[in-house]
Amino acid sequence: MKEKIIQASIESLRQEGLKFSIDTLADKLSISKKTIYKYFPDKETLALALYETYYAYVKEQAKMLVISNPASSRFELLHLYFDSKTMIRKDIFNKYKLNKTICSYATEQNDALWEIVTASFDGQTSEADRKTLRIIVDGSFEKLCNARLDPNAVIERLVQLL
Repeated sequence: MKEKIIQASIESLRQEGLKFSIDTLADKLSISKKTIYKYFPDKETLALALYETYYAYVKEQAKMLVISNPASSRFELLHLYFDSKTMIRKDIFNKYKLNKTICSYATEQNDALWEIVTASFDGQTSEADRKTLRIIVDGSFEKLCNARLDPNAVIERLVQLL
């Protein structure tokens, strides 16, 4: 049940930001709020658990892609990174007190994911080039997050540029 709550919370976060309610989550899962609070005593604990679960999974997926065949996995790696960017977009975090802590954690994990993604780059890529590429990729993905467009064409073009 704990895993189901976390997975449903990730989907609610994507749709509503951190303002999603425990009531809505309970309704979505057809369980009581009491059941959610049995596993997560407050929303802060739930928010941290969902980000920990999400980033553990995404970083593991990225590592497996880098090990398998980094050059041919760039599309999938950038797709994972794009998904990560959607999880830290500005409209996710709102006025609640947990935002600083959760936002800081999620941003650190997004940075760690970028390091995994850049492991797929050519060994000749300089640090300055990696920083420049991140600005280009992050800028592209920020626009995509706000536009709510299908990212595949942009990610495909970025792969060609890399």
